[in-house]
Amino acid sequence: MASPTINLRDLVVLIADSSSYLSMIAHGILRGFGTNKVLEVRNSLSVLQALSGQKIDILLCDARLPPHGGLSLTRAIRRKVDNENRMMPILIMTSDTRETTIKQARDAGANMVLAKPMSPASLYDRLAWIALTPRQFVDAPTYFGPDRRFKIEGYPNGVGRRKGDNEIAVAEESGPALAQDDIDNLFSAARFGKD
Repeated sequence: MASPTINLRDLVVLIADSSSYLSMIAHGILRGFGTNKVLEVRNSLSVLQALSGQKIDILLCDARLPPHGGLSLTRAIRRKVDNENRMMPILIMTSDTRETTIKQARDAGANMVLAKPMSPASLYDRLAWIALTPRQFVDAPTYFGPDRRFKIEGYPNGVGRRKGDNEIAVAEESGPALAQDDIDNLFSAARFGKD
């Protein structure tokens, strides 16, 4: 089954990176995807100027963008209530892909994190994910941005904390439960590639 394609032709993409070389690579990848409106800036002040002058559809922002960093810039964009670009997708580019960095980007309001150096496949995958499975925006006293939950595996006590969270009903037990030996055998078979 072929994966769905996304049309980037008429979108305005802003690349914010202090490195002209890395910007050039991202620009080339986007052009290869058919994007014909790509802007480049080298610092967060230029990002804010670009955002005040026009509608930007996607921001690719370096985590270490001078002078204050891409995460501070993301928070500033998300918190400015009268900003028409407040809900645009923001992808943070970083070479530091530790879990703490990913969580900081998520908590700043970024939609996704891209590992540097990025590949065409990783950029396309992130853009397709944002386009094809958009997340609701959460407006809370300490956070504005896309819902930080990618999947819901259950709420504590079966009840979510947000207005839009539905109660999750647990299904009735059906059939006899597996014995621990049977469960262990299933995991053992999976571990060693047996059916």
